[in-house]
Amino acid sequence: MTEEKKKSKERPAAKSADKKKPAVAEDKQAREAGAAAPQGPTPETRGDIPVIRPGDELKVFYRVIEAGKERIQTYEGTVIAIKNSGISKTITVRKNSFGIAVERIFPLNSKLVQKIEVKKHTKVRRAKLFYLRKLKGKASRLKELR
Repeated sequence: MTEEKKKSKERPAAKSADKKKPAVAEDKQAREAGAAAPQGPTPETRGDIPVIRPGDELKVFYRVIEAGKERIQTYEGTVIAIKNSGISKTITVRKNSFGIAVERIFPLNSKLVQKIEVKKHTKVRRAKLFYLRKLKGKASRLKELR
């Protein structure tokens, strides 16, 4: 074999080094390396939602469409669970309505959620407060943070 044929069969090292990695791979590598995640809302998440933690008492303003009419319904209760993160983040809010406990799951990035107000922050020691389902009356109260 001549030297020209040998050179044509070899892969050039310079071409493989010139290929750029996609931006998604670079972001993943930065997160794995321990770089701080960007704070604040991402383009797909809403920025008007306050910081919500389990145990907070909330007032959720939710748009309800019934028979072609639209109105805003308020839902006041305690956050007992927060699921996921990013665009699919949801909160489970529990309220006591005329002696019957009602739980509702709200997707935070939904356009039907008009706004959320935090009434008070409470002291809790777990992420999921499902134990509140078993408690009644004064036993189900949570201490307020100061």
